[in-house]
Amino acid sequence: MILRPVLVSCVELILLRPIQLDPALIGQTLPCDLYSESGVLLAGAGMLLADAAQYERLALRPLFQQAAPGSDSIRPLQRLHDIAAHTAKLLAGPEAGLSEEELRLLARAFLTLYRVDPNACLGYPRVAPVAPPWLNHSLNALFISVLLADHLEFSEAQTESLAAAALTMNMTDIALHERIHNGLFANSDWTQLRRHPTDATNLLARAGVTDLDWLISVQQHHENMDGSGYPANLTGAQISLAARVLHVADVYCSKISARSYRPPKSARLAFKTLFSSERTQIDMQIASLLLRRIGLLTPGTLVQLSNRETACITGLGRNGQVLFAISFLDARGNALESPRERNLTSRFYAIRYPVDADPVWPKINWPTLWGY
Repeated sequence: MILRPVLVSCVELILLRPIQLDPALIGQTLPCDLYSESGVLLAGAGMLLADAAQYERLALRPLFQQAAPGSDSIRPLQRLHDIAAHTAKLLAGPEAGLSEEELRLLARAFLTLYRVDPNACLGYPRVAPVAPPWLNHSLNALFISVLLADHLEFSEAQTESLAAAALTMNMTDIALHERIHNGLFANSDWTQLRRHPTDATNLLARAGVTDLDWLISVQQHHENMDGSGYPANLTGAQISLAARVLHVADVYCSKISARSYRPPKSARLAFKTLFSSERTQIDMQIASLLLRRIGLLTPGTLVQLSNRETACITGLGRNGQVLFAISFLDARGNALESPRERNLTSRFYAIRYPVDADPVWPKINWPTLWGY
């Protein structure tokens, strides 16, 4: 069953919307025009972003990107929900409904959405899950894996295979991962957990997948650098680079994801675990790259500001330094009429501490924080 209608037209944006300038663009040309809030063109597509100083001059002010005319009906975050719903149905359905073509098409669709708006893909599913917990985790790992792959200079084909692996790595044990989410994991589940990379690899092979990069990443995504992983107790360079990337993304995302019995952990606590108790198990160079790339205030992090507003980090900062957040609650806990970008370098808007989403908050229109 090919679910193509929901996968097309996912590369268009809407109107004039906020954009975070990616520090990875330093030394490269701008891919799009950049505007002020009032619509004044600040920098044109194709302009060389020569150095860090020029980046800072642009990044210190709110920036906006203009959408294609007539594209107001295409909303990437709604598209993310739609594709995730179809993915959940497909992966939880009968094996006969699976095919290499369909699974690759889904992975490619998520990869396309990431290319459209990486900040929204990295942050939005953390505050507004787009799928059941077992799949939402895989999507978070997919987007983190793609971020790492880009900085490791994977080819587009290698990145697509890695995205497909992240999407399908837990597909044979959905019920088990639901139990883990609900804190119901039992000692008797260990055998099934240790078997799931091989089970998923075999299922993919039966579905017609012949891409070795994809299959090996799924097979090895729980192998540890020190040989203590499973299913083959591989060590170091015996584990493919893509599998090591996926392993770091998988472990990190499991730390920052909420469970039914606890709120999500902060990136600070997640990295503390990665660099202490997990340090012999994961590739520390890849973990260090992830820390340098996303810092401790990652997209989707909720914070209280000095003026007691509640805000969300919506974009990546340069060298881990985040300059802006989007406020959505005022000092009394009331929803702002519209989200407001706050300059965190101002004493008035400095971050006091991270917060967790509170059930007593008014209903938040989360997509508006990313400009949708």
